[in-house]
Amino acid sequence: MINYTLAFACSQDGFIARHSRDNPFEWTSKDDQIHLQNLIKNNEWQVMGRTTHELNPNKTRKRIIFSRGTDEIKLINPNIKNQYYFNPDLHQWEDFERLCKDSVLILGGTKVHDFFLYSKLIDSMYITVEPLNFKEGVPAFSYINFSDIIPFFKEQGFSSQEEIINDKGTKLINFKKI
Repeated sequence: MINYTLAFACSQDGFIARHSRDNPFEWTSKDDQIHLQNLIKNNEWQVMGRTTHELNPNKTRKRIIFSRGTDEIKLINPNIKNQYYFNPDLHQWEDFERLCKDSVLILGGTKVHDFFLYSKLIDSMYITVEPLNFKEGVPAFSYINFSDIIPFFKEQGFSSQEEIINDKGTKLINFKKI
């Protein structure tokens, strides 16, 4: 059975980016980046949208890129193995699970988060909250206010645990399905 883990960093006011092409590596803490690298090492596959992939390309990682611009499951680049375009509107979920047989790390953006949330596929989630305020930007989910995330996931049967991971006040929230 595949284990699905969602991970994202956000500002205190709940934005995962200041704008659509904003790269979180420019504003996340070193502690979050180390945490993310550990998650990547512990998950066989990564799933993300096209923009997230383009902002952080990596030829050595196994990736499924959600893209509504493709009508078939295909390699992104014939010279790079194990990186595929997948259209969740057209392709069957069994096709996805034939590619990803182990653990999947869901890395965003908003539409990808929404897909896994509403498909009820999330087994665990890590949210790193950086001590920044963007005031506006890209939300983690389309239809959940950031202040409602903890109660929402608790209602969905998740436990949560919080810890401060550095002296600047960066908070890591870990959700696990009970």
